[in-house]
Amino acid sequence: MNDKIRLVYLDEDEGWQSQAHSVLKNDFQLHIPQSMPQNIEDIWREICEFDAQAVLIDYRLNNTGVVSYTGDDVIHVLHRHNKHLPMFIITSFESNALIECKEAQIIRGKELFTDANQYEKLKSIITANVNNYNSRKASAENIIKHLQDKVSKGENLTNEESVARFEAELYLSELDLDNSVHADLITSKSNETLEELLKVAQSIVDLHKK
Repeated sequence: MNDKIRLVYLDEDEGWQSQAHSVLKNDFQLHIPQSMPQNIEDIWREICEFDAQAVLIDYRLNNTGVVSYTGDDVIHVLHRHNKHLPMFIITSFESNALIECKEAQIIRGKELFTDANQYEKLKSIITANVNNYNSRKASAENIIKHLQDKVSKGENLTNEESVARFEAELYLSELDLDNSVHADLITSKSNETLEELLKVAQSIVDLHKK
């Protein structure tokens, strides 16, 4: 069983594709598309087919003029399908990316492909983010299961438990935004959350009054 993280690397430049492959192949299950699709939406299908756990994206995908979108545009589109999938920008123009990128939370320079220390930091960042993603998902699933078992036994949930279940359900919904049931959950639950949070706040106020 291969327990390496499944990583997709997106870059329009064949030279950087080759460099990335030589560096990343020993530490990750790696997929590097040979070419970028004209339709940015098609990238999500490739991510799903590989069942990627993280995505490393060149910032200036449009640098050669083959495609019109940037790495930040890709992250924006992928967030429509999975709001929390670990994604990272890598670029030779780090200063520009730090100013211009709106979607990416983590940006690193391409010198990490030739600098061992920088590469080790990137590996740690990717691993930590994937582990956190998996941990949050497992935690949300456990919360829902625990509280659903309680409801199945005829027990009432406290306000705090209701909010915890809402937050867990919402988080899991955001991992699969293509699922219409999950999308409906986000819409319906978002309308309920304020009322639930207000109940919790009132409970805390009432407790302090006693």
